[in-house]
Amino acid sequence: MVTDRTTPTRATSTRATPTRGVAPGANAPTPRAARELLARADLLLSESIGAHSPQDQFLGAYLAALRGAGAVLAAVEGPGGMRGSRTRNAWLRLAGAAPEFTAWADHFAGYSATRSAVEAGGARSLSGEEADRFFVDVGRFLHEVESFLVGSAQPDLRAS
Repeated sequence: MVTDRTTPTRATSTRATPTRGVAPGANAPTPRAARELLARADLLLSESIGAHSPQDQFLGAYLAALRGAGAVLAAVEGPGGMRGSRTRNAWLRLAGAAPEFTAWADHFAGYSATRSAVEAGGARSLSGEEADRFFVDVGRFLHEVESFLVGSAQPDLRAS
């Protein structure tokens, strides 16, 4: 299933987002868990389009970003996961395990407090425009995750 990750239902505006060239990992088949996490991320992002409020759209998109981070971690860390990591924070683990995603990890870590506040029903209001921008950011991130996973599954055809 291919999701259009750039078209939320409300009008969007553009802003600078973290981008980095994504270097593929080891030339091995993409782990099933990584593919499943990316598929779940696509579904969550897709479902967030029809959310009843900007807060719900934001939460759905944030969860999609977490699944995208999980897909990269599953590909890089393998089935054991968390090798050498003492934190469960997905953004810290992502930056440590896949440095090419550091800018994205930092970007999404900046939204962790917003996520907590929204989940707690906090007073922080989130506009539709903010939720739309975040949705687009997550879509771009998931595209990079997909490129990373596809690249990591390609054989190395360079001459020795």
